[in-house]
Amino acid sequence: MKKIAAIILILVLGLGLVYVNRVAVRDLINELQQPELPAEQTANDFNTNTEPDDLREKAQDEAPETPTKAAELPASVNLAVPFTIQAPHQNWALPYQEACEEASLIMAHRFYTGQPLNPDIADEEILKLVAWQEQEFGEYKDTDAPQNVEILQRYFGYKRVELIYDFTAEDIRENLAAGRPVILPAAGRQLGNPYFTPPGPFYHMLVIKGYTEDGRFITNDPGTRRGADYVYSAQTIINAAHDWNDGDAENGKKVIIIPYR
Repeated sequence: MKKIAAIILILVLGLGLVYVNRVAVRDLINELQQPELPAEQTANDFNTNTEPDDLREKAQDEAPETPTKAAELPASVNLAVPFTIQAPHQNWALPYQEACEEASLIMAHRFYTGQPLNPDIADEEILKLVAWQEQEFGEYKDTDAPQNVEILQRYFGYKRVELIYDFTAEDIRENLAAGRPVILPAAGRQLGNPYFTPPGPFYHMLVIKGYTEDGRFITNDPGTRRGADYVYSAQTIINAAHDWNDGDAENGKKVIIIPYR
């Protein structure tokens, strides 16, 4: 009887420890499930001739042609897109709780320029972009895909930005293989990211920066401090992809945003 009581006590204590440390246990499980990522490639590893400082002045028609056949694509790609959370100093008050779009555009731009991105720089850049949008649009929250194209063109100076509607996973891979980060508007709760504060953002934006040999996508997700190199399945990305759609994001069009260097 004493042995049974001791076993029960050990089980109760063990379950209690697991419950108390459930976040750490969850994080460990998620980390163990992450695949080994391919080596990162900078923008200069791709065949382009436009220098970063000339992005605002030169036409961006020198980008490499996008491969058209799956057989031509490398088995895996991982672009060296610098990461920032949308609340760089962990302050989730406004405007930061609504700054996933700003953070995503800044990350993609800094990949092309090769400039560093740390919390202080990211915070300054987010606030500058928010102020510009308030001046130009009267608002900065919940920008849809066409608005983000306008921001990339007018604020960041890109001459060529493409929208691909009803895209496929192959469309994403082809652009990544050509050295172009892919910006994804999404119905955030459909991403199922365990690190989001429940229930997760209704509307969200992230940068897809690579893909693995088994077909998963490597992202920089600004919605969590653990968002650097966060891996989503291709099906999750396709299913969650939705534009803002005037507040009805779950029924928004599936679209990706491709800025060209």
